[in-house]
Amino acid sequence: MTTQTTNTSNSAFLGDYVEALFGGLVPDSDGVSVQLTHSLQTATCQLQTWQIQIGRPCWLRWTLWLERSLNHDLTENFPCLLSPDACWPHCINDEARQQVRASGVTLAYFNRLEIAHDGPDRQRSGPIFEHWPHARWGAISAWAWAVQRSVDALLQIGCKPGQLGLIGHSRSGKAALLAAATHPGIALTVAHNSGTAGAASFKVQGAGAESLNALQRAFPHWLGSQACLPEVQQRIEAIDNGVLLKAIFPRQVCIMQALDDAWSNPLGARLAFDQLQAYFAAHGKGRNVHWRERTGGHAMTPQAWQQAARLVVQLSGD
Repeated sequence: MTTQTTNTSNSAFLGDYVEALFGGLVPDSDGVSVQLTHSLQTATCQLQTWQIQIGRPCWLRWTLWLERSLNHDLTENFPCLLSPDACWPHCINDEARQQVRASGVTLAYFNRLEIAHDGPDRQRSGPIFEHWPHARWGAISAWAWAVQRSVDALLQIGCKPGQLGLIGHSRSGKAALLAAATHPGIALTVAHNSGTAGAASFKVQGAGAESLNALQRAFPHWLGSQACLPEVQQRIEAIDNGVLLKAIFPRQVCIMQALDDAWSNPLGARLAFDQLQAYFAAHGKGRNVHWRERTGGHAMTPQAWQQAARLVVQLSGD
């Protein structure tokens, strides 16, 4: 089977998987524009805030922050690592930012909750759902769309094509994989403890791992409106997440997994990685799949940020 035939077959299953699990994709027909709203230089780095605007007239906007070390080139064609997790200060903290900047990589981040909320009422809410009130897709699809539009904005700002990495933690890791599978501008995708509906296969679950049904009951607003139906869940599990991961081919993928984070299903993540690595290797791109494991629980560590930034730097040699 040729690579083209394999990709065509995978695309057919990918559409079914994305529709069943996430409720499909958010339309991307509206234009993206950016505006620099503030710039500040400190003793160690340059900070910028940009406003991303969607549509003409604009119906949605959010802030994108950029940080660059003064020790590295501040011109266009800069390598970049993007995160949608600005809503979690314990995720993008001082140590994380320092690790990325020290690697010579620009850190870009935004608050995904400015696009779709993640409230305790477990309802679909936020500006994007106000714009499309009858949407079938859930928050993960909305966050993935915001990642993609942020990628479009970064390429306008001056990020080097082919050296743009994306990192997502937990629920954002799920969104990161969906974004990368359906947007060619993301050269590297790092999913950190993304679990069910992310990097973990449905085919094996360790003790304490989150099932699809448990995910849907706890966070119904994350998934598509039909993901609560038993027959839909059976179809999702039968297709499995390999179609999502394979859609990133031939670009780079890194699965980061804490082995003691039982809820995110380390066994399922490892199975998905092994299958993905075999797929990439069979098509001559085995070195584009990376596995990083540790212990220490669910939260991101400075080491994870450092590893992700180093992978972005390595893209320059590809």
